[in-house]
Amino acid sequence: MNKRLPWILVGILSTVLMLFLLGATDISAPNYGRYQLSSWSTDIGGDRAAVGAFIIDTATGETKTAYTRILDVKGTGIILKNDLKTTFHSIK
Repeated sequence: MNKRLPWILVGILSTVLMLFLLGATDISAPNYGRYQLSSWSTDIGGDRAAVGAFIIDTATGETKTAYTRILDVKGTGIILKNDLKTTFHSIK
């Protein structure tokens, strides 16, 4: 029994170490799909329409407008806001 005791202790310690290391993994929710882009459009009368896009942070529920444009019949118009190439936290 005395010759087996060190090996039993090594086995117990290695098992405890393995369980400790496996418990150290990150099990939080994945971060992909956190930011969602959605678009909208509306008729504002007089042969004009407004279009735009907003971004939603699905983790916090915060929504920011990223793009707004007023269009006429010809397809030309005025861009009021264009933050499509801006990071979410930089959009005002």
